Amino acid sequence: MLTTSSTTASSVNVENMDDSGASFEQTTRMNTRGATRMQYAESPASATRIDSSALSFSTPVNTSEEHEEQQSDYHMDTSSDSLFRAPTTTTRVRKRRSAVEDSGLTAADGTASPSSAKRGRPRGAGVGGRSGRGGSTRRSGHAAQEAADESSLFSMVKAGKNLNVSVDDCSALLNVREEHEEQQSDYHMDTSSDSLFRAPTTTTRVRKRRSAVEDSGLTAADGTASPSSAKRGRPRGAGVGGRSGRGGSTRRSGHAAQEAADESSLFSMVKAGKNLNTVIDSWIEEYERHQDNALVQLQQFFISCCGCKGIISSVMIQTMEYSEIIRRMTEQFDEDSGDYPLVMPGPQWKKFKQNFAGFITLLVNKCKASYIFDQRLMDSVIQLLTGLADSQVRAFRHTSTFAAMKLSSALVDVAIELVALKEKNAKQVETERAKLKARGANERLDVLINKKSEIDEKTEDVRQMLQYIFKSVFVHRYRDVLPDIRSVCINELGQWMQVYPEHFLEDSYLKYIGWSLYDKVSDVRHKCILALLPLYERSEVIAKLELFTNKFKDRLVSMVMDKDNEVAMHACQLLTAIYRVFPSVLELKDCVPIYELVYCNHRGLAQAAGEFLNTKVFQHRANGSTVSGRGHENAELIIDLIQFFIEGDCHDHAAYLVDALIDTNPMMKDWKTMADLLLSGEADRFDSELIEVLVCAVKQAATGEAPVGRSQLKKGVSTVKETRVLNDDKAKISEILIPLLPQLLHRFIADRDKVANLITIALHFQLEIYLAGRLEKHLDDLMDVVESIIEKHADDEVLQSAAEVITYFTTNVAVAQHTETHRLKMLDGLALQLRHSVQRFHREAALDEEDDAAMLAAFRKITAFAIFEDLKKWQLWDQALSVLVNPEDKQASRDVCEKAVLLLFSTLSWDLHRLITDQEQNKAEATRTLKKHRDQFLHTISEVLICGASGVENAFLCLVDVLILFINLPDKSLEIQLDNTLIYRMNVFVVDNVFVEESESDQTMDQQSQIQLMHKRRNLLAQYSKLILHGILDIQNAAIVLRFYTKFYTDFGDILKSLVNKCRELDKLGCAKAVIVSLCNFFDETKRSSESNSVDPNSDDFAALRELAKRLSGVFGSDPVKSREALAVIHKEGILYALKAEKGAHPENVCFLEALIDFSGKLMRQDKQSVLKYLERHGADVALEEPYLLYKASLQERSDDLTSLRSFPTRGRGRGRGRGRGTPTPSVFGGDD
Repeated sequence: MLTTSSTTASSVNVENMDDSGASFEQTTRMNTRGATRMQYAESPASATRIDSSALSFSTPVNTSEEHEEQQSDYHMDTSSDSLFRAPTTTTRVRKRRSAVEDSGLTAADGTASPSSAKRGRPRGAGVGGRSGRGGSTRRSGHAAQEAADESSLFSMVKAGKNLNVSVDDCSALLNVREEHEEQQSDYHMDTSSDSLFRAPTTTTRVRKRRSAVEDSGLTAADGTASPSSAKRGRPRGAGVGGRSGRGGSTRRSGHAAQEAADESSLFSMVKAGKNLNTVIDSWIEEYERHQDNALVQLQQFFISCCGCKGIISSVMIQTMEYSEIIRRMTEQFDEDSGDYPLVMPGPQWKKFKQNFAGFITLLVNKCKASYIFDQRLMDSVIQLLTGLADSQVRAFRHTSTFAAMKLSSALVDVAIELVALKEKNAKQVETERAKLKARGANERLDVLINKKSEIDEKTEDVRQMLQYIFKSVFVHRYRDVLPDIRSVCINELGQWMQVYPEHFLEDSYLKYIGWSLYDKVSDVRHKCILALLPLYERSEVIAKLELFTNKFKDRLVSMVMDKDNEVAMHACQLLTAIYRVFPSVLELKDCVPIYELVYCNHRGLAQAAGEFLNTKVFQHRANGSTVSGRGHENAELIIDLIQFFIEGDCHDHAAYLVDALIDTNPMMKDWKTMADLLLSGEADRFDSELIEVLVCAVKQAATGEAPVGRSQLKKGVSTVKETRVLNDDKAKISEILIPLLPQLLHRFIADRDKVANLITIALHFQLEIYLAGRLEKHLDDLMDVVESIIEKHADDEVLQSAAEVITYFTTNVAVAQHTETHRLKMLDGLALQLRHSVQRFHREAALDEEDDAAMLAAFRKITAFAIFEDLKKWQLWDQALSVLVNPEDKQASRDVCEKAVLLLFSTLSWDLHRLITDQEQNKAEATRTLKKHRDQFLHTISEVLICGASGVENAFLCLVDVLILFINLPDKSLEIQLDNTLIYRMNVFVVDNVFVEESESDQTMDQQSQIQLMHKRRNLLAQYSKLILHGILDIQNAAIVLRFYTKFYTDFGDILKSLVNKCRELDKLGCAKAVIVSLCNFFDETKRSSESNSVDPNSDDFAALRELAKRLSGVFGSDPVKSREALAVIHKEGILYALKAEKGAHPENVCFLEALIDFSGKLMRQDKQSVLKYLERHGADVALEEPYLLYKASLQERSDDLTSLRSFPTRGRGRGRGRGRGTPTPSVFGGDD
């Protein structure tokens, strides 16, 4: 059931309510008044709330009492006024006690009743004391009531007394009040002027009509004085409710006074980021002078921090229950917004949240010596916070829970200090007792014993307060429906356990964290893990965690698979810490999921799993044994690593394993041990895996790049330290592997995969070390072995790696001079080999398999070098072109053709590069040669696309790259003008090679081959899309591929969606034409595929057309103004296509009108009318057919159709020019054509 405070609230802000409607448990209220102060620890969380009407302050506040004695006999008693004392369901008990309450108590509006101001009243009566409390003797309620009645204005008027005297007495009374108000503190808790909290609610309509009176300096409806009434210099003659201009009084406006009060409030100062020390010191001074005012300010601070604009007065605190106060504050919420300071966005409110917590902590720290133990300050604050934490209003509950948890954290710090003082005091007592035996009487011992009693009493008070807050707030709010509240509770509990484990690190508290591990919100689960992590790293408290670990082990293990990567990462770290202290807790089945995470995409999670792997698996043996008696301490660990890699069955993901371990395990950078294992033959069983790990570790250490697909935790430019570490690692790699790499290549030269991996190590060498370390011999050895590799292998990957290494060695001048002889020798041999192969191809009628393989190998080798360096010196253009353009109609193999095309493309690219970078001495001759080669290349590729469409993917890719390279050149004569023939051939090639139905041969392929084939098709489509987006092909060519949007949506939907969106950004009208053309093409293709040469509106093909139209209509967004012209083009062209017919014949495409229905909803009202007129003008012959009627109905205006130009705001000043009348319909409907 809901709490009393929530049920009695007549007008609760629905924006601040929890949507779930979950009930909140009732919590107990502290008894903080009077000598019968309740013990915190003895109040169970489930107990009935204590009625605060039975409470009183034990210490009387004489300030208010002395003022009451100075009051006039004329007191405004409004206790019977229904406007201020409207009874609620929570005050029925108080209504029955009204005779007692009115006998000497402060009235509800803040004025003292006559009996309370009567001279001779016992000094011991409390401010809010009721009859029979504190030993005070009072007049009976009936007598007091009569006295109050006789002194009231109503009684005097009724008795016929002199009215002039009565009014004069009233003025005197106000002057006395003014003098007292001017002595009050400058701190007035009034936030009603803050626009954030001023939005009126439905429950304040009566008060709104009274705003002029209330803001003019009168006592507010709840008994508090408005800011203007407390302003110094207020005119003495101001009447009771007088406004400016009345009675000759001059005063500041209510708004200015309100702002002045706002600026001095605790909430405003904390919000403004003022110095908290100064703010709290000022408040403490106020507390020392006027406790009531200071407490009102503090409690108003908490109310304002909740985002509530309500005002709290001392009278409310003294005479009303906190449930009723909270109910009244609930009515002051802004109903237009559910925001409140703790959840508001922006840096100001983020800073406020920090200041709010700092304020509470500093307040307790400054008051820890005295005021928190005075049975007044802490009791009132804790009462308010526990009441608010039990509210159904989310802002109250969240803010008060946050404050209560921060308050508890501050009290924990006090408790820790008291424990330290207690230990120090015990040592001092021990010392003094030793002196007592030696010297006799010792006065200091008595002082220390008294101090011990005082410390014990304070410690017990703090312990009781902590216990009470925990049972009254935490126990109920840790499972609140709002995740932020749950997170705050768990976060603070973790802090308490860390700083005060003697009290909080018990199973009775740990269970709450254990239960919250199952929370459905990741942030709460994350807070639980973060709370536990530091506890397992403290050896002195481990014993207290054993039961918890066994109880919740399964849940912790399962959290490594959490959908939130941060939670999973810290769960891995927690399990690593658990394994270190409780090795026997985790079984093999618990560890396997963690092992697998080293291959996951999230780098932080993979590294956390790698750290667990280091702790659990990769530990040095205690006996220090080594492999084959050698002294490599990491040899056994590397063998274990490779065994783990093999058993993981992820042989293609060595880079992920290396990345997970390289920052935490030194063996990943022990390249010498890895190389020695390979050269010694001890790793023959797993040499392929070890080579892969070695190469990945070298690359990772030298570049710092994470594997492809693994997200980086840190993005941006590397720091100086990171760059220095990379350079140091690169130097170590060079020193260790420069002598060893030639030996490794010689050993594995016959294995293609091993050589392809090992040769890339040379790309990470620091070339200066060759000469600085006098390692030229090893450089010659490396060149010799690379030359042997190129001679023996014809694999593209090996050849390109070797060519890249040769090119990389030319980047250092000194090394290049040493390797130039080897490079020229290799290139001369490869060029000569290519010429001989081409000559043999032209000379012989047909090549056998051996000669064909030799020619293919020659093309592969020379092409590998052509990718990385300019081969102009060897003049290979004509040899490559002669293979593709053969007058004798000889057809080379498909692979040879592809390599020949790639060689031509590389040569053409280098020619263009030399011309652009001014490397040509004779520019005119170079330009003519480049144009000639360009035209030859385009013609050749055009023929290749037609003749061998199934095997020339590289030819098409090269064509696209050349077309892009030759745009926006300084020399406009070099730009390519595409003819329609080439465009047509490219379109046919894309359709035939990309949008292919799955065949039986595809189904028989293995999964890896299918993935590679799909990757090729997607790449072809992406390259074609680049031609459109770069303006090489017209946007309307997009219609060729858009008609396959829905049919191949699974395979290419993302590419086509991106294409059409980019086209819309480049040219809306062109995009619209492409859309309508694609729909028309789809319709024509459907007609051709049918036997009757017509389209059935009920067929699946027509349904596919409707689905395509629906998807393409979403391209134009929800703003009809931006796409107005484009939509008009679609409708006009669609109508013309649907109604076209031979002269005298009936239109055959009428049902196409149904495809346009999905675009009708995007039109504005005016445009719908224009389209409808256009349709009626052209469609008279088919006016009775169903597609026509359906399309016409979609264009007709409906009562709920509000889309119009008039609904969009006009920019600029004034009302505009009436765009609804002045903006014409798109011009496409201006005529009949």
